[in-house]
Amino acid sequence: MVLPVLRRESAPITILRLWEAITVIRAQKQIPSQTRIINFMARKHHTALAEVESQLRFGVKDGLISLKKSTGCKGAKAGLEQESFRIPDDDVERDTHDWYCFQCHDGGEVLECSTCFRVFHPSCLRETENLEQMVLFSCSICKNSKSPIKQTMLNKLLGFVTMRLKEKAHDLHKVCNKEEDAWRFKMLIFMPVDLNTMEQKARQNVYQTLEAFRGDARVLQHNVIIFFGAYSAMASLAQQMISDCNYDLNEIETCKDCYNMSNTKPPNWFCQPCFPAHDIVYAKQKGFPFWPAKVLRMVDNSYDVRFFGGFHQRAMVDACNVKPLNTPPSELLVKQSAGFKKAMNELQTFQKKQKLHTSDSEDTGDLAASCEEEQKLAPLRLSVDVNRVEDVALAEVPTPKRIKRRPQKFEPDEEEPSSSHAIARASKRGRKKKAPPEGAVEDDHQAPAKKHKKTKKVWLPEESSNMVSSSVETAYPGHDPSGSNVSTPVFKKNRQAHNSTEGVAVSCCDARCRELEERLEAEFSALQSKALGEQKEQLLKEKKEERVEQEASLEVLKREIEGLRETHDTEMKAMQKKARRGTFRCQEKAVVQQLRE
Repeated sequence: MVLPVLRRESAPITILRLWEAITVIRAQKQIPSQTRIINFMARKHHTALAEVESQLRFGVKDGLISLKKSTGCKGAKAGLEQESFRIPDDDVERDTHDWYCFQCHDGGEVLECSTCFRVFHPSCLRETENLEQMVLFSCSICKNSKSPIKQTMLNKLLGFVTMRLKEKAHDLHKVCNKEEDAWRFKMLIFMPVDLNTMEQKARQNVYQTLEAFRGDARVLQHNVIIFFGAYSAMASLAQQMISDCNYDLNEIETCKDCYNMSNTKPPNWFCQPCFPAHDIVYAKQKGFPFWPAKVLRMVDNSYDVRFFGGFHQRAMVDACNVKPLNTPPSELLVKQSAGFKKAMNELQTFQKKQKLHTSDSEDTGDLAASCEEEQKLAPLRLSVDVNRVEDVALAEVPTPKRIKRRPQKFEPDEEEPSSSHAIARASKRGRKKKAPPEGAVEDDHQAPAKKHKKTKKVWLPEESSNMVSSSVETAYPGHDPSGSNVSTPVFKKNRQAHNSTEGVAVSCCDARCRELEERLEAEFSALQSKALGEQKEQLLKEKKEERVEQEASLEVLKREIEGLRETHDTEMKAMQKKARRGTFRCQEKAVVQQLRE
């Protein structure tokens, strides 16, 4: 049976207020006694007397407040010893576990996790956990220690999550920014975590599961509530950060490929196939026609879909408003608008890429099987008899990436063909060959203007060529290896090997063409983004110019208003002077009449 342990009894937010009271009283050059601290807490924080006394007692017990005796130097208690509360100068001792509950963020008797630093109150745990039958307690974060995603891919996706969280919560990049509060932070916070540390851990491929990242986010919320209070603005910001983090992690669990593509956004990112593949349906929202969409997940009797075309919006659609992809267009009753055509084109590209993805996966499986067969046959090929010419040609022919073609050397044979044979060959081709003049020596190989046809050969290494020539001499006695006899079995085998290398070259050319197409698409997208950026800059310049014009017009209007005010003030002053003069004259007349009477 797991027994709870008493870590700390004091409430962290009350300890912070008591530290504030001690510093204020000492700044007034007074002894921070219990009565002065109680009066300060009642006046500023409206804290009850019993709570202040109990928290002072718990703070001294936990080592967060030190109790000393000091003598007064002024007032009625001058020269008398009094109990004064001070802030401890020594750092707090750290052991293996936190001091406050990870669920309610308060002190008391807690259960320690056997694999991490977190602690929980027995009342804060779920009802399904049977503590009486447990020998070692482990929290829910440590239990979910398996992840189907590879570690490098997982940390890449978590890097995108931290970027999104940092954009929304600027104050959580670093929790304790002031140097004055550093000692308070060290005394209350066991495991300091912020968004900067989470981003650094994602870059260093530290996270192994999604639950570990979620645990760090909850530790950040735990630290914020302890240091700033549960009802502060920072606590509400941390709660919003937790909800955003859970949303992104659920998206990664739904489909990691979709989340990766939506953040990297390569060209046609929505058309890239995912693993496992999504179902494609026609979905309909209220007030809109049926539209092609991907099914991300099913929740009860509704589909979580994301639509093709436009901004790739997402929605929850009931099962009655979903139809399969093979539904005829007459049942859909969709208007062939520009948006629908764009969505259907995007759907077609998605289907093509998905077919290529499945075919490539099958080819990779076949290639792996063929590689295994070649590895099995490798020792048999190495045990070929060297005396046989054909086997030597097959074993020694290299398989280069590019075919090296060298110029063919023509050497005269011992017996040249006669001119009559050449004339007969030319007549068969439809051309006439002139007979050489009398007494002329016939030598076709010395004529520089004549072009010979290029013959394709596979060039062997020096050792293999020597072996082939020696074997030819032994197999065919009386044969001249320097002659132009091409009908030997060695050259036949070489031609067959060359045909196989030609097939490899064609496949390499196809791969090269695909790479060039991908590069062109990337350059086109870069140019498009550049053009959009230039358009945005032009719009910003125009807006700035409009703002400058508006500010100038506002300044002119202000000046006109000030002039009107000045004229109004002068007119009012003149009217007041006239009124005063009129009243003074009326009073004089009244006085004169009284004197006359």
